[in-house]
Amino acid sequence: MGIRTKLILFILTLLAAICTVLTLLFSHNEWAAISSNNQRKNLQILLAMSEVCSEIHDTPGKSSAYRYFKTFLKTPEIIKVSCSDANNSVFMEDRYYSSQPQPFPRLLKTFPPPRIGVWKTKNDNGVEILEASLAARSRKGGKISAHVDFSAQLIYQEMASSLRQASASFFVILSIAFAIGCTGTLIITRVIFKPIQTMADAARIIGAGRLDHRIPVTGSDEMGMLAAEFNEMAVKLKEFDDMKKDFVSSITHDLRSPVTGIELCSDIIKGFVEKQEYGKIPGQIFSINEHSQRLNRFIDSLLEISKIESGKMTLDIKTVNLEELADRAVRSFKSYAGQKGVKLEFIVEQDIPDMHGDPDRLYQVLSNIIGNAVKFTNSGSVNVYIQASPGWQKVRVCDTGIGIPERELKNLFSKFYRINSGPRGSPCVRQGTGLGLFIAKFITEQHGGRIEVESSSGKGSVFTIVLPA
Repeated sequence: MGIRTKLILFILTLLAAICTVLTLLFSHNEWAAISSNNQRKNLQILLAMSEVCSEIHDTPGKSSAYRYFKTFLKTPEIIKVSCSDANNSVFMEDRYYSSQPQPFPRLLKTFPPPRIGVWKTKNDNGVEILEASLAARSRKGGKISAHVDFSAQLIYQEMASSLRQASASFFVILSIAFAIGCTGTLIITRVIFKPIQTMADAARIIGAGRLDHRIPVTGSDEMGMLAAEFNEMAVKLKEFDDMKKDFVSSITHDLRSPVTGIELCSDIIKGFVEKQEYGKIPGQIFSINEHSQRLNRFIDSLLEISKIESGKMTLDIKTVNLEELADRAVRSFKSYAGQKGVKLEFIVEQDIPDMHGDPDRLYQVLSNIIGNAVKFTNSGSVNVYIQASPGWQKVRVCDTGIGIPERELKNLFSKFYRINSGPRGSPCVRQGTGLGLFIAKFITEQHGGRIEVESSSGKGSVFTIVLPA
């Protein structure tokens, strides 16, 4: 069962529950209102009859009040009316009809009587009668009692009829509201799930390999924001896919080059052995060693990435001097810089105190940053500055090289990302495996520091390694 179907069923169940609760509340409140109205009506009849009894008691034979009572207060529920004096002697009585026992449905077993007067229910030959009496005084001070007998059956029938009429209107309105709720549920779920279905289809398309597929962003609401984020994710996937392809191409070249060199050197050594020219073999062994070291460096980088991703890279914290590490890294690239005609200088601005860190890892960071500066500088200079500030030590590597395009800066420290110094989308001008800066950033952050970069295309770069003192 799909999420949309589950949501529709949930909302419909909730609407049905609400309608049931509303029906129960309406029935209870409406019956209470009908009962209250019936109480007031019956009490008014009893009070009116009390006035009639008072007038007849004071002026026997005068029946104008009773005629008024019978004319304007007629009600089919009244069976009999009577008046009695203090000695319970009846001085006026009139029966409207004799009720016959008839079975009838009753909504409630008890009839709530008014609080004024005495109200009793009795059964007379199978007929349920509600007897009401009210003690009063005539205008001349005599004690009298007014009596009215009501048919409980007719009272209940009238109340049930009123409830049915009110319920009919209520259920019509409730049915219309339920139908509108169902229609609204279908519309809302369609509006909500249509963009979700669109994103699901897009995910399926992108999962099939079409990374250039995008979702149209039609609004600025949550769905629009989600679509925009989805498109941004697709862009990132496309970039990572391009990086992966470039990396595969690069790793093929980087692995093939030293392996081919080793194979070539071994073939040459084999030829020297056959010709017994043993004096030329050491030169080829030196070449094999260089190719092996190059291959080992590449494999070490891959192993570093594996350790980082598995969380197994640990630091061997010792007391180190950052100036000595930077000086050693600069000296290791002096020969390479001299071959390219690039001036490489190390400038110490003040005394640099010792700090705590992993010397091998910190040297790896410095070597990577300085090596990149020399690598991408074809003329001019590379200056390495070191300085100490309260709480921090900084190494700045400034070069006059080709620089880094602004569009490349956001991904500079991403795994497998390599700088493209040429036109956008020209992987042929990229160099390296794209692992060095990623590893350097991770090691620096493990020490509680950071790497900052300022650069623009054609104007050189400034990398700053900031470490806590």
